[in-house]
Amino acid sequence: MYQELEKHIKSHGKIGQKELQQITACFKPLKTDRNEMLCNIGQTCKYFYFIRKGCLRMYEIDTKGNKVTGYFALEDSIMSAITSFVLQKPSRDFLVSHEASELLVIGREDFFKLVDTVPQFATIYHQFIEFAFIHSQMRIYSFLGMEGIDKLKWVMEHEPKLLSRISSKAVASYLGMTNSTLSKLRAKLNNM
Repeated sequence: MYQELEKHIKSHGKIGQKELQQITACFKPLKTDRNEMLCNIGQTCKYFYFIRKGCLRMYEIDTKGNKVTGYFALEDSIMSAITSFVLQKPSRDFLVSHEASELLVIGREDFFKLVDTVPQFATIYHQFIEFAFIHSQMRIYSFLGMEGIDKLKWVMEHEPKLLSRISSKAVASYLGMTNSTLSKLRAKLNNM
């Protein structure tokens, strides 16, 4: 059950077996159903997740009641309602298991203890934070001036698995458009 997590950790640099065991000992398995809530809006996030199998989705609800997706995480990646997790403030986002998933979960106290005591784990955390920041900046700046077709091309280039794994409705919410607009843009791209 921990092989994928160990592989993920090793992919971020050399690590001794003792440190690897110290890290994996802090993670506990969790199976979730589709659409199971991991952190609700207004709750304080206390967990960080490694996705063995499945997909997690972070979204918020806009003033019109629409789901606006901020991020999807698929297998072999880590995810949390990071702002709430770090600041220990109520979350503005919903974090759900978009598909039935097999996760490895670590609590906040153990997480930051590992960040403080195991340099390789600190590296993973810092790379995650860097990726999250860069991803957010790319989406913000790219999407601000982009036409719908260009947003779709961006996802095809940077996150192609989303288009084959995630429902059109959820991908449309990630791109800031309606499902019908996404369908028309996909058809247009196929005809080019």
